Amino acid sequence: MSVDRRSVSAPVAGGDRADVTAPAAAVTAARTGATLTRSVGVVAAVAAVAIASGLPFVLSNFRLFQFTQVAIYAIALLGLNILTGYNGQISLGHGAFYALGAYTTAIMIDKWNVGYGLTIPVAGVVCLVVGFLFGVPALRLEGLYLALATFSLALAVPQILKYFEHWTGGSQGIVLTKPEAPLGLKLSADQWLYYLTLAILIVL
Repeated sequence: MSVDRRSVSAPVAGGDRADVTAPAAAVTAARTGATLTRSVGVVAAVAAVAIASGLPFVLSNFRLFQFTQVAIYAIALLGLNILTGYNGQISLGHGAFYALGAYTTAIMIDKWNVGYGLTIPVAGVVCLVVGFLFGVPALRLEGLYLALATFSLALAVPQILKYFEHWTGGSQGIVLTKPEAPLGLKLSADQWLYYLTLAILIVL
């Protein structure tokens, strides 16, 4: 007696088939959801940039300068997010580095007549060096102790800046003229400053 092997198949229960197809369906759904989320994020980012780019043409110079300040603070928060957001460490002295970079730029423009475009990377390097020198001994600290150390830095920097009044202007600070748009661009000083700040924010 012979058996046709082509007609013989192992029975598979319905539950087993569900067990096989369920993980594949879950993976497909997860990938679809991730793709949809990325697409929505890209569309939202493009829309936000488009709206932000059009603000200089519908707002007054005063309101536009306020939005420029918001963008500047957003740039500062990006740096704070690296320490607090990604590493979970508390920093209360971020404003000290903010002030250090600002005064580096202001002093170079006011005292040495350096173009503002060149002062931005120099200010970044100065903050990097000071941050490294402060961060190396602070590596042993975490939590509340790190917060207290950074808080002491935030308290010390304003006093140090006042001590060098000849360079920093003391309590009055340094008053600078807003930069004009280069290359003959038909933009006001407020519009150009806004676009410059927005571009740096987008790059970061």
